[in-house]
Amino acid sequence: MDGYLIHRVIHHLKNGSFFRVFRRTIYVKRNLKKAQKDEKKYLENLGKITLGYKMNLDNPQSFNEKLNWYKLNYSNDLMINVVDKIYAKEYVKEKGLEDILINTIKTYNDLSEVNLDDLPDKFVIKNTEDSGGVYVCKDKSKISIQDIKKKLENKNSFISYGGKNWALENSYNLKNRIIVEELVKTEDGHAPWDYKFFCFNGKPRFLFVGSDRDTEVCFDFYDINFNHLEVKQGHPNSKKNILKPEKFDEMLKICEILSKDFPQVRVDLYNVSGKIYFGELTFFHFAGLEPFKPRKWDYIFGEFWDLSNNKGE
Repeated sequence: MDGYLIHRVIHHLKNGSFFRVFRRTIYVKRNLKKAQKDEKKYLENLGKITLGYKMNLDNPQSFNEKLNWYKLNYSNDLMINVVDKIYAKEYVKEKGLEDILINTIKTYNDLSEVNLDDLPDKFVIKNTEDSGGVYVCKDKSKISIQDIKKKLENKNSFISYGGKNWALENSYNLKNRIIVEELVKTEDGHAPWDYKFFCFNGKPRFLFVGSDRDTEVCFDFYDINFNHLEVKQGHPNSKKNILKPEKFDEMLKICEILSKDFPQVRVDLYNVSGKIYFGELTFFHFAGLEPFKPRKWDYIFGEFWDLSNNKGE
């Protein structure tokens, strides 16, 4: 078992989700081929395992129910394009926000083209079409090309059974490429915190902050006025006092610009001492398959999303 898998097992043991993830993995392996024959039933059964309740995809009310309804009933060409990390940067430029883009060092058509001699001492290298293929290089002299390939070839299995781009990838067979970016760090050398804004019809409604990514990742949810919410999902809350970042209002304006073309999208940003960077656009947060604790927040967050405005295309 490699280091990444050991880390994930320890994480799921700590937060009490190990057996839920194990049951989910077994279900996926046994039923993935059946998914395309009856996608709705497949997702309902998967949701029961992962969320602890049977989803109502005919009349969805919770946020997770609505995300899974979204997979089955909505897509558009722009949505299909911006899940690609390279095209997403072009989209940000088209919106007049080029100054928030992290510098692209190099792009490749596939992993076989990657040559460490072409790259700086520090960088981030990613797959363009998945949510798990990311390798952070802090010192090129201490790694090999095989280290990178091992991580990027181990794509996040969420993609395979209902994850980030599930509905899009199954329909359009998007082609993965490789992108290398500048490594952004805070002044003390740590990975920057993520600020992930949940937006509905062009309006950010709530967010979570992903902190301590160098050690054990923590998630803390906030309302749009940056009041802490007593809810957990996927990771524990931080023990630190997380303050509202500099230029928070500017971040909200950026979210409005980048989300207005979609009924629902999560806009991911970084903020390093007031310098705002674009991360990505995410349409299927945790694949719609990660429970909120307490469960009432699944329904509270679901109230922000009016599906009557989301006609399938």
